[in-house]
Amino acid sequence: MKQDYYEILGVTKSASSIEIKKAYRKKAIKYHPDKNPGDKIAEEKFKKAAEAYEVLSDPDKKARYDQFGHAAFEGGAGGFGSGGMNMEDIFSHFGDIFGGAFGGGGFSGFGGSSRGRARVKGSDLRIRVSLTLEEILNGVEKKVLVKRLVKAKGVTYKRCTTCNGHGQVTRVTNTILGRMQTASTCPTCHGVGEMIDNRPKGANAQGLINEEEKVS
Repeated sequence: MKQDYYEILGVTKSASSIEIKKAYRKKAIKYHPDKNPGDKIAEEKFKKAAEAYEVLSDPDKKARYDQFGHAAFEGGAGGFGSGGMNMEDIFSHFGDIFGGAFGGGGFSGFGGSSRGRARVKGSDLRIRVSLTLEEILNGVEKKVLVKRLVKAKGVTYKRCTTCNGHGQVTRVTNTILGRMQTASTCPTCHGVGEMIDNRPKGANAQGLINEEEKVS
C-alpha cells in the first residue's frame, strides 16, 4: 500500500501551498543524492518526496488526490502509475524549487541521465546571490544593486530616412530573366525604422544609459 503523500512530506491536509513547498525543500535537501551517495533508502525517500510534491503542489491533482487518494492516478493518470516518476522529472522539480542552488541542475548519484534540460528563457536581468542552507530552507528576501539599460531622459527619435520607417530596404535588379526584387535589413537603423534625433549626454547610440537600482 502506497504511503500517504501528506505523511511523506510531514504536513496536514490543511497545509498551505507555501507550507507544502517548504516541507518539500527540507525533505529534498535531507535525502538529496549528493548528501547520501549510494544510500538506497535515501534515494527512495527522495523519489517519494518528489512524487508527493508533484501532486500536492498542483491544485487540480491535489483536489483529485484529496477525493480519491492514490486511486486517482492509477493506470498512469496524472503521470505516475506503476512506473513512477523518472529522475529527470524529479530533478526538474528540484531545480525549479532551488533555482540551481546545488550546481545548476548537475546532479550525481542515482546513475540518472546526464542530459541537460532545454534552457527556458528567464528574466532579462540575472544576478548571483549567495545563500546559506538555512535561507534556502526557510526563504529570504534580499536587496541587491543591479545595473540595466534604460531610455535616456530627453532622447527623441525620428523616422529613418533610408528605409522611410519600414526597417527594410528594397533593391531591384535587372537580369536576363527580368527584374528581380530583394529586401534586406536597413543598414542605417538596423531594422528598427527609427533614428535618434536628439541624444542626451552619456547615452549610447540607441539612446540608452546605464542605471543602478536596488531590487528585492
